[in-house]
Amino acid sequence: MVSFLSLGLCLLSLTETAAGLQSFDHLVMFAILGDDITLPCGVPSIKSCSSVNWNMAGKFQSVVRAGRVTAPRLGLLKDCSLQINHLVLDDARLYSCDSGVLNSSVSLQILEVAENLTPVDGKIELHCFLNMYKGLVTPCDNKGIHIKWSAEDNTPLNGNRFSFKNASECFSKLFITKKLTDHHRKWKCQLTQNDTVKATISYTTTVKDGLEEVFAAVDESVSLSCGNTSSLAVGGRVKWAVGERTLTDDISLYKGQTEEFHVNKDSSLVISKVSDLHAGDYQCSESTDQQKMFNKVRLHTLDVTSERGPGGDNLTLTCVLTCTKECGKEFNLTWSEGSQNSWQSGLMNHNNTLIKRLFLPVLSSDELTCFVHREGDVMASKKWRAVNPLQTPAWVALPLALLICVTAGGLYMYVKRKHNKDAGNEQPSIGMNHIYEVVEDANDEEQHQQRQTKRGAVATTDSFYDLLQAIY
Repeated sequence: MVSFLSLGLCLLSLTETAAGLQSFDHLVMFAILGDDITLPCGVPSIKSCSSVNWNMAGKFQSVVRAGRVTAPRLGLLKDCSLQINHLVLDDARLYSCDSGVLNSSVSLQILEVAENLTPVDGKIELHCFLNMYKGLVTPCDNKGIHIKWSAEDNTPLNGNRFSFKNASECFSKLFITKKLTDHHRKWKCQLTQNDTVKATISYTTTVKDGLEEVFAAVDESVSLSCGNTSSLAVGGRVKWAVGERTLTDDISLYKGQTEEFHVNKDSSLVISKVSDLHAGDYQCSESTDQQKMFNKVRLHTLDVTSERGPGGDNLTLTCVLTCTKECGKEFNLTWSEGSQNSWQSGLMNHNNTLIKRLFLPVLSSDELTCFVHREGDVMASKKWRAVNPLQTPAWVALPLALLICVTAGGLYMYVKRKHNKDAGNEQPSIGMNHIYEVVEDANDEEQHQQRQTKRGAVATTDSFYDLLQAIY
């Protein structure tokens, strides 16, 4: 069967032959919906874009004629490349650039993800494929093309919950055994050609009566989405609750903020500084008698604590994941690599917490990180940094304190010397009398202290004075 792509190329070729054009180059490019893309004109040695035409197969229409753009969302750049803004599916076509003598073509293919709305019970079925024309899948005649699925952080999907079926190199299906926590979860489809990533697209699944799972590090802030509130009545309000506790009862989007919690204009709930006590099930609903639920969020928290041994050398770092109810079997904790002599404990599960320890036999100056994984996907991390005594506030302030002391001492000695020098020449003014009395009082006190020391100490003082004079 003749493919649509081959048919398009054939028709373009016939058109170009009839016009006396010589085909120069053919390029395949990949993109996703909403992107901006630039299609290069492969015709060499074009002196002026005023002689350039861009044609689009499928509709067989001219989108650039004699250097002038004739279609919306398009632009012609200085090098005669064709700019297409905010790609839609209908843009996935074959384009040709000709200068009247030479011709080059670009096949634009769009990577798309769609969900099968009638999957097998208990399953989520996602399709990832390349589109050439709206509603039609292109035959996979591109060499080196491969489609793969991954989690949000590009971790490959592994485990019994996932299975794949590739209809072709350009068409792949992902089957997911559904869980409530797959609600608002992102999945990635990635297209590679000769092991080079060409396009990546994400898809967010929605599960009826499901709940969104969020992980947050202690002492950081986190935002919990309220979901789609488009059905909220005009002038209506939302409320947030955790368990049986109402956080924002009849809250306005502009009032009722607290230091611990506040609600953004999009109705999302922000926790300013997370603690392990914030772990729980949160609900965002309409504040009416109907209690329409917009979103449910299950928040887990991650923290790191440290403890030194009796001698002060041995260091134990403890990573703790506090779960809302119980930590799922798909959760895991890992530490970034420490020193060669460090070692990690096994994963310990106590009630609603997961614990993993890192033991360091010597004082470490490394920056170490604990990661929490869900089915291999990194969901959150928490860093631990060694405290350097020279970076503590007291040590940082020490140079400033020394500078103040030296400056004050130098100023005092300068005033004293100047007064002694001026006293032999003229009487001090009324304003200087006050300064003289203050300096004399300080001088009497100093002489009293000096009489209690040995002559060697006096010599040291004179040396320090000479040093200050050299500085100033």
